[in-house]
Formats: sequence, C-alpha cells, structure tokens
Amino acid sequence: MTTSPLPRIESEIYHGNVLRVFGPPGTGKTTYLARRVQSTLARYGPASTLISSYSVTAAKEIASRFAGDLRPLSSMIGTLHSHAFRAIGHPTVALDPKVIGDWNEQVIPEWSITPSSRHGGGNTAEVGGFAGDPSLARTGDELLGAVGRLRAALVPPEEWPANAREFADKYGAWKNEIGAIDFEDMITEAYWRARDGERPPGGPSRFVVDEAQDMTPLEIALVLEWGRHESIERLVIGMDDDQAINRWRGGDPEPLLNLHGPNVVDHVLDQSWRVPESVRQIAERWVRNLTHRRDKVYRPRVDEAGNAVIGAAYRVSLRLNSQDLVAAALAEADAGRTVMIIAACNYMLEPLVANLRAEGVPFHNPYRPSEGRWNPLGRRGEGITSTSERVRRFLSLADRDWTGSDLQCWTELVKLKDAGMRVGARKTIAGFSPNAVVPWEELAALFSEPEQLERAVQPDLDWLAGCLLKDKQKVAEYPIQIARRHGAAALDVEPKIVVGTIHSVKGAAADVVYVAPDVSAAAARSMTPGSGRGGFDEAIRQFYVAMTRAYQELRLLAPTSPNHLKPAQLIPSTLEVFPS
Repeated sequence: MTTSPLPRIESEIYHGNVLRVFGPPGTGKTTYLARRVQSTLARYGPASTLISSYSVTAAKEIASRFAGDLRPLSSMIGTLHSHAFRAIGHPTVALDPKVIGDWNEQVIPEWSITPSSRHGGGNTAEVGGFAGDPSLARTGDELLGAVGRLRAALVPPEEWPANAREFADKYGAWKNEIGAIDFEDMITEAYWRARDGERPPGGPSRFVVDEAQDMTPLEIALVLEWGRHESIERLVIGMDDDQAINRWRGGDPEPLLNLHGPNVVDHVLDQSWRVPESVRQIAERWVRNLTHRRDKVYRPRVDEAGNAVIGAAYRVSLRLNSQDLVAAALAEADAGRTVMIIAACNYMLEPLVANLRAEGVPFHNPYRPSEGRWNPLGRRGEGITSTSERVRRFLSLADRDWTGSDLQCWTELVKLKDAGMRVGARKTIAGFSPNAVVPWEELAALFSEPEQLERAVQPDLDWLAGCLLKDKQKVAEYPIQIARRHGAAALDVEPKIVVGTIHSVKGAAADVVYVAPDVSAAAARSMTPGSGRGGFDEAIRQFYVAMTRAYQELRLLAPTSPNHLKPAQLIPSTLEVFPS
C-alpha cells in the first residue's frame, strides 16, 4: 500500500503552551472562545489567529460573535481539512466528482465510489467513516469509509482486515498514478510538513480549535504538531469529552485527555445557561459511568434571583410510534413551547415522521437543513421556492389580492386543464408583472369554467388538491394538510417541533425534550458483556448529549424495540422530578 507513514501522537510531555477549555452543555464554550478570539484579533490583527472546528459553519460561528469586517480573516477560518488543504498547496482531490469517475472506470462495479459534491475540496467537514466492523465492508463506499476510519484512528495497516488492505492497495496506487489525495492524506501530509518545521498556514501566532472532542487521533496529531511550532504562542483547545459522540468516524478524546506538560492549563466553564437542576442531576449521575473522563464542576441554570431553576425530568408511557406523542408535542407547541423529539438512529424516527405528516403537524430540523425527511416544508430563508411556499401563496388571496408573482408561484403546482383554465393561460400568467396586483377581469379571463374560478378564489384547498400535477401530489399533501388543520398562518412561521437524531441536534436546545431510549442492534451488541467498554461509553456520551438539550423539561419515552437502555438507568425513580 503506497501511503505516507502514519503520524504519531507523542507520549512524552507535550512541549507547547496549551489552554484546554472544557465546556459542559450550555456553558457557552463557543462564546468564551469567541471573546478570546475577539481580544486577540483586536490586539494583533486578522492574521494572528487560525480558527478550526468540526465544520465550516461552527468555525465561522466563533468569528461571527464580534463586530467587524471578517473578510481579512476568511482564510484563517475553517475545518482542519481546509487548513491542511491550504498548507499543502491545494492539490487534486481524489474524491472530487470530476476525478473519481476515473477510479470507477478502472475497478470492479462493487468497488465504485459514489460521486458527491461533499468530496469536492478541502473546505469540507470530514465525510465520515464506515460505522460497522471494517471486515464487513463490501461496497466501494463502505470500503472507502472503513479504510478512512482505520487511518484516522492510526491503526497500523498490518492490523487491518484483508478486505480493507486489498482495497487500500489498489486505491493508494491509483491516487499515486493520478497525483491526487484524499482527506486522510491532507492531514497526513500537513503533519509531516509540520514535523519538518513548516508553520501552520497563514503564519499565525495563535491556534484555536473548537469541538476538539470530536477529532480523530490523526487530526489530533496534526493539531498538536502545529500547536508545538515555535511560532505558536498559544494553542487553545475547546472541548467537552463527555459530549464526544463521533466515535463512528474515529473520533476519540483520549489523546487530549492524556495531554500533560508544564504549560498545559485547564479552564472549566462551570455555569450552564441551559440545563435545569433536575436534568443536571440525572445527566451528571449518568455520565459518571464513563471509563475515563475529566471530572468537572457543573452548575445548573439559575433564575434572575440567582436561584437554581429546578425544571423537570421524568419518564412517560408514550412511544416514538404513538399518535399520543404527536398530540402531546402539538399541545406543547400550541402553548408556545419549543419541543424536540430525538432518537439514536434515523430509522427509529420514521413512524413518528409518518404520524406527524398524517396529522398535518408542522415540524423541521434547522440543524440539518439538507435532510429532507426532517424538513418536509423545505428550507427556509435560502431563496428556494418550496412546495409549502407555493401552497401558502395560493392561500394568500384570503388576506390580499394575488400578484403576478403569486399566480406564477402556485400555478406551477397544478395541471391547468384540470384547474379549468384556458389554453395558453400559463403563457399569460408568465407575462404578469410579479409585484403588481392582477386585476379581477384578467384573473377571470384565465378560466374557461366559472365554477372553477369561484373555487380557486375562495381559496379552496380541496380544489387545489384535486388539480395538482401528478408529480406534485405527494409533496403538496403535507403542507395542504397543515393548512387544513392549522390554517394558512401555520405555513408562515417556523415550526416549534424539532425532529432528529441525537447527533443532529448537538449544540441545540428546546423547552421540552423527548428522548427515546432505543439503540440499534449493533449498539446493543457492543454493550454486551465481553465486548469491552467502548460501546457502553459511546452510549453514555450519546444519551448525555440527548438529556442535556432540555431547557425546561426532559421526558424519557418508553422503548419501542427490544434493543434499548433501561429507562431506570437514564431517569431512576429516586431522581425523577415532575412539573410543579
């Protein structure tokens, strides 16, 4: 296999100035880091600080907390991969859709790799590994993920399963032949350049890394190597090892927990601005089951008088597949409270999503806007005309006259013949001025059947549903159902109900949080006696993140499958606190 030698994390005392900032849930770690960055930039200028986080969005969040022109700072903000990509001279990326086609033409069909725009360049979050046993990887995508995860974990190739070694040999030879690299190569090459004395990109004097608990050992090796360079006066590492839930891609906080040296300093943010006392007690009891963690003082949210907010944390008999859960969540939303319903795996949410759609209950996941199943009303605020927006524009006649833009928008949903419109109506509609009100006589002239015109201008949702184009029927059904049940206004506001996996809502919060205790069959196997502590530690961190999303109430659902954590493990009856 033709690859560079594996980087290594030095076991000796770390020689570098390091500030580890531990931020338990809701303690404002990103805000703290942003203030440090703001102070540094104000004193030393935009080239002084290199900022890295798990995603571009997260890195920009640190820099965006202060006023000022961010353009001079743009090249200093990004993922570790984007910084490594720049450090090694912007080489060809093997997984770019324009490049990977060459690989697919040379290998057996089972080894082909799915082209993806996410693979296109260095300024991309790590795409992720194969979460299962690497020896079971069979397809090109699975093998690519398995090899990437093994490399990210710094596992020596001689310890890899035969299928991974065979794939890696062929894949590595192909990369060498075309002069291209992949994501692990970016980090590895940047690491060896740093070992040879090369400065971090941009020549900063400070290096700030957020969400460091989610880094892989490979990424940690590069961070520490850049951090020990003589030009770096301070390496700031923001993390919470208790929230390290990216083990599926090789994430491992252990090397950072083991970091020690004369200039390694810890700072713990101990005041939560989110989590009430009842939830804090349960979460703290649960997370102390971890094999290895940094013990931290962690205080609950307080009220204006400085008293701890108690909140509530208790078990309920509702299940993810229950219609009663939909009714309970809707009642909370109607009362003005935000609601989050989360589970360990995407497939577990499918019955819930089906029930929400059938009942016409608005929901979304703003933290994963590209996940269509959790955002059936479409993305908000991105200039995209969703089906939901087209239905809303049809209903706007209840409040005002239709403009040309309104007609152009909603008529894209319907078959004009079924709507009783004249031949050539679409061309006429396209000619209307978008911002001008369409006069009644011009609107009426579009219809050959007066009764159809009458139903359209009521506006009649049943009429709209009856003349939808075939390819629009399924996608329009949900927003139409919402408008029927809750009125057109429900399509104008951001839903108060969030649905998603625990991973998808990390960093988020809601007034009321429902957590399902179910785990996948693979996770259940990893927690059986004799399988080691890794699987149970992963579950502890994952459900710790889940529980600490609650701002007011945590409600633990009843399990829906045989594979689940015991509810008493998560919320024991001795610590249950009910709403007062």
